[in-house]
Amino acid sequence: MYSSFLVAWYQLSHHKVKLAVAAAGVVVAVMLMLVQLGIRQGALDNSVAVARRVTADLVIVSPRTKTIFASAQFPRRLLYRLGSSEDVVDISEMYMGQGRFRNPWNKLEFPVSIYGINPHSPMMNLPGIERFANQLELMDRVLFDGLSRKNYGPVLQLLKNQGTLDVEVNLRKITLIDSIDVGISINSDGNLFMSPANFQRMFPDRKSGSVDLGLIRLRDGANPEEVRDRLSVYLGKEAKVLTREQLVNAEILFIRENAPIDFIFGMGAAIGFFIGFVVVYQILYTEVTNHMPQYATLKAMGFSDGYLLRMVVSQAMILSLLGYFPGFILALALYRVATNAIQMQFSMTVERAVAVFLLTMVMCGLSAMIAIRKVKTADPADVF
Repeated sequence: MYSSFLVAWYQLSHHKVKLAVAAAGVVVAVMLMLVQLGIRQGALDNSVAVARRVTADLVIVSPRTKTIFASAQFPRRLLYRLGSSEDVVDISEMYMGQGRFRNPWNKLEFPVSIYGINPHSPMMNLPGIERFANQLELMDRVLFDGLSRKNYGPVLQLLKNQGTLDVEVNLRKITLIDSIDVGISINSDGNLFMSPANFQRMFPDRKSGSVDLGLIRLRDGANPEEVRDRLSVYLGKEAKVLTREQLVNAEILFIRENAPIDFIFGMGAAIGFFIGFVVVYQILYTEVTNHMPQYATLKAMGFSDGYLLRMVVSQAMILSLLGYFPGFILALALYRVATNAIQMQFSMTVERAVAVFLLTMVMCGLSAMIAIRKVKTADPADVF
């Protein structure tokens, strides 16, 4: 006796065009779910990219700061109080601002994120910045982010050919001395990195005694949560201390509450699920309806309802497998296209791949559950 899976395959493959259409519907559904969920995660990751680059054990922020991209300042003098703790090894300050970068070639201005940070001890993951620490201490010397968008012009090529490049930012002439690859975020098309002194020159209207972030490195073995609680006493209500994980979580929470990323891309994934569900259901229902005499004959021959139901479910599982793997490959290709097009990293994760595979099985399984109701009505008496 043939297994129900084998019979299901023979039935599906008998009409190859119909099988191809059904598989294509599942491919589209899988691709939509993977792409929508991938872009959602990529948008969230890029939104908190700066926070995740912080390597300090503790971070000082203003209590009015909702996100570091629109941070409120707090007095720099508060940082001096924290050095008395034996657990604190190093304290650094960080300044953040938005400037206007004038493209030297077409004279158009574009927004750029500007970071003022101690190049000798940045306490951030900025690959290669230490090599330029001494140069960045010179007046108006700046590093360019090599992964910035192309609207700033062929900056990298000029830096490679002539070593430095003079540009205007906030109507001030500065010198780009080189580039480091850091990466943009959903809030920024490009980045500039400079010393705190040069940041003050770039933003002369800002109070020199106020900072955006305070970065603290602790001694080896110190418990960040315990030190955080002790240092909070020194700051009062003028600033608050966060661990690195708290900073990242606060950024994620702000994005989810103030940007409709979850809703938009979650809705896109749900639409993909619905498309696949409808396509598979239509195919299975048509197969069942067109083969009702055959199902009735099988019943007359002694095959149970359970066997017939397993046939329909097997067809659904076959469609899910035929559709998932091509959809997975197409999603990988679209990830690469999106990464190159908008210069943000979108990558596949094992968790997402497994989750969408299970969703595909559920999608096809639900379709089968509804379609098999028709099988139960097959009556051997109708054949004679």
